Amino acid sequence: MPTNVDLTTGINLEIGSVPVSLAAELTTTDTATTYTFNGCVQNAVIDIGTFISFVGQQFGVNVLLPPELNLEAIINYVAGQVIYTSPKTGNATTELGVSASFELEYSNGSNTDKVTLSFYADSIIQSGATGTNPYVVGAAIDTDLAFKNLPLVGDIPVFNEYTLKHIGFSYTNADPKTTGKPVTFHIPKVNTTANPLYTRTIGDGKEKNNYSIDTKGDQTAFTLTQGGFSLTAGLMREGSATAENNFALPLALPAATPGNTPASYYNNPGNKVQTSPPASPVHWINVNKTFGPVSLQKIGLNYASGEATFGISAGMSMGGFTLDVQGLCITFPFPLPGMPAGNEVTFDIQGLGMDFTEPGLEIGGAFLKTVDPKTDITNYFGEVIVQIAEFGFKAVGGYAPAQNSNPAAFFIYANLEVPLGGPPFFYVSGLAFGFGVNYALILPTTDTLPTYLLLPNMAPPQGNAEDALSSIIGQLQNGSVIKYEAGEYWVGFGVQFTSFDMISAFAMVTFSFGVDMQVALLGSCAIVLPEGSPDALASIQVNLVAAITPSTGLINVTGVITPASYIFGPFVKLSGGFAFYLWFAGEHQGDFVVSLGGYHPAFNKPEWYPDVPRIRVTFNLGPFQASGSSYLALTPSMFMAGMSVAATYDATVVKVWFNMGADFLICWSPFQYEADAYVNIGCDLNVGLFTIKIHVGADLQLWGPPFGGHADVDLDVITITIQFGSTAAAPVPVTWQNLEQNFLPPPVKTQQPAPQPQPRLMSAVSMSAAATDTTITANVSASVSTGLLGKDASSQDGETWNWLLDPDYFNIVTTTTIPANMANWATGATTNAAIPNDPTQYNGADIDTSSHPYYDLPAGTETYSKTQVWNPNVNVKPMKLSNVQSVHTITLCKRESTDKKGQFSDYRNNVSVDPVLGSSNMALWGDPALSSNDANTPALLTQTLLGFNITPVPRNPDTVNNVPLIDLLFTSGEQTNFSYMSPQPDTSYTLQVKENDKAETLDITVSGTTSQELDNSSYVLSAFINTWVNGQRNAILDDLNDNGWNTYASSLVTLTNMGSTEMLTDWPMIAILGTNNAA
Repeated sequence: MPTNVDLTTGINLEIGSVPVSLAAELTTTDTATTYTFNGCVQNAVIDIGTFISFVGQQFGVNVLLPPELNLEAIINYVAGQVIYTSPKTGNATTELGVSASFELEYSNGSNTDKVTLSFYADSIIQSGATGTNPYVVGAAIDTDLAFKNLPLVGDIPVFNEYTLKHIGFSYTNADPKTTGKPVTFHIPKVNTTANPLYTRTIGDGKEKNNYSIDTKGDQTAFTLTQGGFSLTAGLMREGSATAENNFALPLALPAATPGNTPASYYNNPGNKVQTSPPASPVHWINVNKTFGPVSLQKIGLNYASGEATFGISAGMSMGGFTLDVQGLCITFPFPLPGMPAGNEVTFDIQGLGMDFTEPGLEIGGAFLKTVDPKTDITNYFGEVIVQIAEFGFKAVGGYAPAQNSNPAAFFIYANLEVPLGGPPFFYVSGLAFGFGVNYALILPTTDTLPTYLLLPNMAPPQGNAEDALSSIIGQLQNGSVIKYEAGEYWVGFGVQFTSFDMISAFAMVTFSFGVDMQVALLGSCAIVLPEGSPDALASIQVNLVAAITPSTGLINVTGVITPASYIFGPFVKLSGGFAFYLWFAGEHQGDFVVSLGGYHPAFNKPEWYPDVPRIRVTFNLGPFQASGSSYLALTPSMFMAGMSVAATYDATVVKVWFNMGADFLICWSPFQYEADAYVNIGCDLNVGLFTIKIHVGADLQLWGPPFGGHADVDLDVITITIQFGSTAAAPVPVTWQNLEQNFLPPPVKTQQPAPQPQPRLMSAVSMSAAATDTTITANVSASVSTGLLGKDASSQDGETWNWLLDPDYFNIVTTTTIPANMANWATGATTNAAIPNDPTQYNGADIDTSSHPYYDLPAGTETYSKTQVWNPNVNVKPMKLSNVQSVHTITLCKRESTDKKGQFSDYRNNVSVDPVLGSSNMALWGDPALSSNDANTPALLTQTLLGFNITPVPRNPDTVNNVPLIDLLFTSGEQTNFSYMSPQPDTSYTLQVKENDKAETLDITVSGTTSQELDNSSYVLSAFINTWVNGQRNAILDDLNDNGWNTYASSLVTLTNMGSTEMLTDWPMIAILGTNNAA
């Protein structure tokens, strides 16, 4: 009968100050004899900085750590195990195992927390076996990493309920693909047992316990399907006691020839991108090591505020697949003596790029994290590219998570390249669409049009997704395409098409709304002649943007001829731009500019005028070079135009040049022009010993009418001045008839019955009236902006009415094209009431319309000065008339019961009028003393009187009907006389607030003229029923009622129920009434 033996022996040592325990066990059974040797080292101290530096030296890397990371860590234990098994039959095996625990303890308030890092290794050696003995080594962090702390995805339902445990890595030399079986291993479990040889009876010694490896593991098993490095972790759902899945992700892939992909954008030193650092600045160490298809570029370390950061930048390429990760960082609590650890584990990533390329197929994507230095807003910008044969899809997007009290934002712009067909003149080859939430769409200027992101025809050639992102990241970062703006939204739709295979065009309509409203049309057009020829005769590319922005009152059209355009061949380049801007409202109302190629060199362009590049042609062919440019521009004050030509022939021995240019300024009424021109011709002849240089030139000044000028002729050795024509003379003033015919709206002829005589018209000059052909001036007019119920209505007796108005809600706008400096309101057939130009005469407290209308000046109206509402200076510049009187008279009559049809004899004053102010043309109504041919003469007269708004008299009812509050908050267009006043908070006392969310308490201390302790708990705001608070509230209610605010009396307000019942889910912010900052 066989005998089973189990014998254990051990010894405790202390080497230096480090306790060491050794144990040996002999076990015999019917089938095998097993020798188990266990050993452990406890409470050793290691210098982490020295250890990391040593590891770095093995890789040839000089690691310079910050002083904070030169730490000493306590090793809980290092346990080793050797198990030798000799079976009765078969080969003997030897299993080697090591497990270690590094524990960092730190104080967190009254509690003690810790971070534990584990290391493990295992190998099985089989006697007589061929090949390499397999082994597994690994490490893990014994901490929980919750998905809810991840950026971007931390708010996704269900996903944020999961946590990663035992995060670490493993390495095995086994090749499962060779054996056909995966390698399974366990994170070793270390048992703590009492040391049977420990005999001390007083105090606890370090050697009181033994640590030994339990070969059964802790059921945390990982299956490795591939040799080399793997990332290991356990996935656990919140509330579960066991992991739902333990996974190992291979990091070392089979070696493959990298695809022919462009270099990573992130590795290009020329690309400087403002990215966001992790929790604190990271000390990056250049490694630049390649392990098969994996390249480790950098590792980063940092320690600050009780948190340690570890980061990597790496790439991987296998066949047609490329992956690039930049700035992947994890930050976790890490205590130091005297410095508590942080509170949570966070992740950060700066950029990610991926590309997969096969014949006829490309799929790629990339994103980059950036921070706006002005707003401190973090943005994630990315691009996706999919190309399948001739079908392509590109999308650019951005995301900004909710941060700094700002809402989350998102935008996407996609371009689908797919031939949809159509007639030859409009063959659709692609579509585009996009939208943005809390992102404002920024329309291009003449500078940004050639490479604007939303114009795919003009985009530079791009490779994979990373290259595509690198070509546009500058526009996304600097705000030239989109900009974070809470409350702003935009949508857009575009179409790409060709016409007869010669013209390729793209058009897109965008609509922005929310904070600001804007409608825009974006377009690009490219024409190549002849199409398909490698030596095209001409290639013209034009980009265009047109927009209407009601908030600024601007209509604008801007276009550029891109620098890639040419005619007759690539050696003749063509470029330039054009613009049309018209302001119909706002600060620059009445101003306009039309420019093709820019402005006169002496013109100081107002900052609100667009920059327009010169229309330019350049010719470069061998020794001969030529260029020419031109421009013309029209502003409210003048017309300007010019051109220049330059040519050079340089054959080293002989050099010939020719320069010519001219600039014109033209005033149209009275017609007057000035011009500066020059011409220069020269020649250099190099005969070896010396150079012969000859040049002649002339500067010419012209003016008129009558025509005249003078020229300075430079003959190299002598200059001659020549006068010709008439001397410069002041222009002859025009007549009113000439001014009216050329610059004012023509009269309007209407078919209507002759008007009935009115008493007021009896005093006018007698003129015959045609019954069917009445001429009405267009210089003054009236229209209805609000309250129009109908037009051209007829009564039962055949009477026709031009307008039907809502008597309680209307606005009649009178308009004059000739600015006025005086205004009258007709109060009778021969009497008028002067409408004052004094701001103090407006917005009277008493509404009295017995002798004149109510004078209203809306809040925020910008007047000409503090003492004058409108500009009192009106001239007629073409007629050389200064300080003319221009009177705008308004008559409002009602028909009496005794009046005949068409007769109105009751003059009414019971309305409100407010002036309409705007800018007027300086060339027509400016000061004649100002030169018309000065390029910098102001273009506009500001704050001139251009009409009046006529509205019902303001009423102050005692009560109003019940109206939903939301209608009052979001209904626009109502005019009131209310202006905001500055609050006057009570400064006789102060507040101190202490809030404890865990205890659910809110303590408010009032100091100053009174002392109060207002203690609230369990989300019951008991301060509502405090005697002092109740008295303060009642005093406010009584004061409101005493001042005409019909609110509740203090006796009707009681908050007993709310002050004694839990009705809150969180504590409110507490502040003194009238202040902006909560205590």
